[in-house]
Amino acid sequence: MIKLIKIKIITAAICLCFSTNIFADQFSALGPISPDKVNVINIVDNYNKGILSKEIWNSNWQLADGKIISWQKCKYNQQSPFPKVEHPGFTSGVGRGISLSIEDDNSCDAKIGDFFIFKSTCFNNKKQIVRFICSKQNVKFLFLNGKIVYGDAAEMSEGTNEIVLVYVKKPFSKKTIPFRVINAFTGKEFGLKFKSIVPSKNKKIKIPKITDGKLKFIVKEKSNGKIKPCRLYVYNENGQPQYDYHWPSCFETFTCNGEAELNLPPGNYTFQVESGKEFMPVNGKVNIKQEKTVAKKVRLVKIADMNSEGWYAGDMHNHTIFDYTPLYIESENINIAYVPSWWINPPMGRTSKKELLDKKPLIKIDDNHFLYTRTGEDERNDCTLMFFNMPDDVEIPEATWTFPPNVYFAKKFGEISNVWVHLDHMYWWQTPQILACGELDSIEVINNNFVHGGMNRTEAWGKPRDKNKYPDPYGNAEYQQDVYFKILNCGLRIPPGAGSAAPVGGGPFGYNRVYVKVDGKLTWEKWWKNLKDGKCFITCGPLLRVTANGELPGYIFKAKKNIIIKPEIKLDSIDNITKIQIIKNGIIDKSVTYAEWLKTNDIGSVTFDESGWFLIRTLTDNPGTYRFAMTGPYYVEIGDTPKRIDKKSVEFFLNWAKEAAKRNPETEPEKKALVDKYSKETINYWNNLK
Repeated sequence: MIKLIKIKIITAAICLCFSTNIFADQFSALGPISPDKVNVINIVDNYNKGILSKEIWNSNWQLADGKIISWQKCKYNQQSPFPKVEHPGFTSGVGRGISLSIEDDNSCDAKIGDFFIFKSTCFNNKKQIVRFICSKQNVKFLFLNGKIVYGDAAEMSEGTNEIVLVYVKKPFSKKTIPFRVINAFTGKEFGLKFKSIVPSKNKKIKIPKITDGKLKFIVKEKSNGKIKPCRLYVYNENGQPQYDYHWPSCFETFTCNGEAELNLPPGNYTFQVESGKEFMPVNGKVNIKQEKTVAKKVRLVKIADMNSEGWYAGDMHNHTIFDYTPLYIESENINIAYVPSWWINPPMGRTSKKELLDKKPLIKIDDNHFLYTRTGEDERNDCTLMFFNMPDDVEIPEATWTFPPNVYFAKKFGEISNVWVHLDHMYWWQTPQILACGELDSIEVINNNFVHGGMNRTEAWGKPRDKNKYPDPYGNAEYQQDVYFKILNCGLRIPPGAGSAAPVGGGPFGYNRVYVKVDGKLTWEKWWKNLKDGKCFITCGPLLRVTANGELPGYIFKAKKNIIIKPEIKLDSIDNITKIQIIKNGIIDKSVTYAEWLKTNDIGSVTFDESGWFLIRTLTDNPGTYRFAMTGPYYVEIGDTPKRIDKKSVEFFLNWAKEAAKRNPETEPEKKALVDKYSKETINYWNNLK
């Protein structure tokens, strides 16, 4: 089992609570935002109760049951998308603090003297949601008005409120206490102040009694009986997610090492246990009673052993932290992963500062699992790019939201030997520029618009789709695939990628992934080389392994006049498969149902009498989201014209580039001139390609 890598954790005050549903409205200033960022069910509930602002969302969402929620337009504050916490901590000398030994057995296991109990009251002029900011590693219990609080937030009643905090050990000075209470909406801090506190063995205080029950999970792999790291969804009767707060969470789920324990109020709960794409999920129901423990022993059944077949998975977009990523890797059966070392996104307070330089660039966890620490992301205005294999000595210029344009970094870093340039969506305004610069190595066809329980319908800051041609609910998914097909139709041979953007956006880590075929022993270098060669398939669900005339995806078939190519397929899925298709030059050439394929194990053949490309795609009938898998393209070269250039596809990107050129946001002459220069180069590229 992979062990967590231990590094110093900064206090939870830096966490902006992406994984805790109760603060959903903190995203109100982000402008375009998808339901995958927060717990949709809880947002709907809070919205109806009037807890959330009525003017924060600007796109329609589709829920898993097919219902549509239409949100009103928001005001996007580019400079301050999150409320600021105004004060560094509570100063001493004001108010009343109590530090006593603990009498109640429910408190914790440490010895007397290891505890600090903070008790304070505050007057609240209205009911509101509050956040508790503290060092999570040292908080044993937190009570608000006699009721235990799990996680980072609770609803504070109007009037007088009492807070009791049981704090373990002494990681603070006598002048300050690392515990704050702030308004979850505004970031304004409550005026709770404590005296300098020292332990006392002479006084006692009664801790409020904990009456909740417990739900324990022990998850094992059925084939070998070993504990299996996994991801859990636990919901109460209102559909609100529950967590074991000892483990890292991501939206509605949390990941554990195979053992978890949740403190839950009495009631009925449902749960689902998942482990990547290679194990069947396990669903169940449980009733929790007061002060009782329910133990669930779960056995996960493997439907495919991809590594034994030479297929190795990577998640090409994530924002996980170094400390937890090895656990995610093992839970989701991901072989190639990274931790971002820098992230440029000025509105979210991200800078170009490089981190993790004290870690080795490549960490080999074991023979089949690798973790890389030299990857950066440029996420601004009209585009998002990832840069893998970045050398330490490269200076990363400071950037504003709009300048320099993203293509500047694509060209600057793409010219460096071994640096891999990756585009994370298809629809960015700068997509024609990034394609034209010649440095792009992969494109994220399955990205954080594809989520576990829904589909993001928006194109965020990008070029919006034609909704008549690509209607909801799955128009965004079809639009992005179509843009990729048009890229291939322009003769650009760029392999597809996939990423989840966890835990900031999209689904949980590894939900979207790309599998690459590697012969022999897996190495970091082999995986990237074979991805470059297109020996891959991307998926947010099915496991699609294909050969065509015995060759892997990415292969170039050559013939003088014509050629007939017959694909052979191996397919496993935790979702029901509906169709298996051959996509030829962007058009569905063959389509068979899963039932038909099971009978014959045949989807037919594809014929070429001129140069082009094809790939295999399989679709599912998951009612809540768009789940599919797609191979990397095969290429066909006929006669003396090795690449097919489709003029309509070129015209599509040319018009896109012209429209983007009119969006120059710069007013300073030098900056405006540079942006115009890149736009002119892009338009010339697509004109010449015609």
